[in-house]
Amino acid sequence: MRRPGAWALGLVAAIAAATPAAAHLTPNSEIGLDMGHSLVAAEVVVPLAEIAYSRGGSGGGQGLTAAGLARDLVAHMSVRSPDGRPWRVDLRDAAIVHDAGAPDFKAHLTLRPPPGASPRRFDLSYSMVIDRAPNHFVLVLERTDFDGGRLSTRPRMIGGLQGAKRTLRVDPGPGAAWRGFAAAVGLGMRHIAEGHDHMLFLLSLLLPAPLIAVAGRWGGYGGLRHTARRLVGVVSAFTVGHSITLLGGAFLGWQLRTQPVEVAIAVSILVSSAHAWRPLFAGREPWVAGGFGLVHGLAFATLIGRFGLEPLQKAQSILGFNVGIELVQLAVVAAVMPALVLLAQTRTYPALRTGGAAFTAVAATAWIAERVGGAENPVGRLIDEGLNYAPWLVAALMAAAVAATVAERRRRAAAS
Repeated sequence: MRRPGAWALGLVAAIAAATPAAAHLTPNSEIGLDMGHSLVAAEVVVPLAEIAYSRGGSGGGQGLTAAGLARDLVAHMSVRSPDGRPWRVDLRDAAIVHDAGAPDFKAHLTLRPPPGASPRRFDLSYSMVIDRAPNHFVLVLERTDFDGGRLSTRPRMIGGLQGAKRTLRVDPGPGAAWRGFAAAVGLGMRHIAEGHDHMLFLLSLLLPAPLIAVAGRWGGYGGLRHTARRLVGVVSAFTVGHSITLLGGAFLGWQLRTQPVEVAIAVSILVSSAHAWRPLFAGREPWVAGGFGLVHGLAFATLIGRFGLEPLQKAQSILGFNVGIELVQLAVVAAVMPALVLLAQTRTYPALRTGGAAFTAVAATAWIAERVGGAENPVGRLIDEGLNYAPWLVAALMAAAVAATVAERRRRAAAS
């Protein structure tokens, strides 16, 4: 028998907060809210077995249909502003799904406030299942809130419903568009800074940037103008590429399964590391960076596509996310390229470039094996852990560049 009590709600709340919303592993119901500028989107998930139990059955919900449950949901859910005015509740879709093995009833609704009412303060009333099974509980979660500056893949619990407690005041406080934009910038910065694969792809294309290709091999230093032209081309093309697929993912629903996208990203690193070793597409780096940027953008789109319910918010999310990515990319270029330019004018650069190409090739191969096989391997884990110390590696690179430059000048002075 199930025990009533607040401790049960708190325990399950803690479990739900630690569990991604995609996997509904507990017997409670969940209402996930996405706060928009002028509306609220709701996702309701109810275990089918709990619906059957509340109706006096003991099976897994045989005979229940999505259409019938959708009608039941609409009849058991209402939203009102604090002054008592009702909101418009529109059912977008409903289905019986098997996300985590046990079947759930899942529905998506759009909640629209009356004219003049704030979409950020309302009373949510809900009684499906809990009107017949008082021990059942409903977790109400805030998933995203653009104007509140909350862009996260992990929901935050804001309350619970159980038994006679069937109404919850939702009030996340005042919001502003700049908060969502700032949060998107921060998200883009964290994602690219923590995304070792994206950074290694960019760095492997930067390794040969100061050099000129001669007879199928990398030659000597091409000068500052040549280097700057390569840098601008590669960084700009990569930005354009991932921006296109970000826009397509957010507004046109472009999506691929995560695994092939992640494998393709690792392949892009392997190709760029081979190019750093021997020129495969010298002079065409921007085209390659743009093409692989399309692939990298698909990975970004799965993250950013859900943020912002309305077109303006989606556009602000994408713009802010891109700004964050560019800030980190420019910081990496500013930190790494002075050392590479100095080293490119010394005899030590061929060895460093070959070593860097070998390192990125090993990392890419380890990540391909992980992403194809679906399991970590020691090499990939060691590389990820090592890349956490990237600032120290950049400092060591700069120190090596200064030492190599001093040694090169002494050698030339002695030779003359």
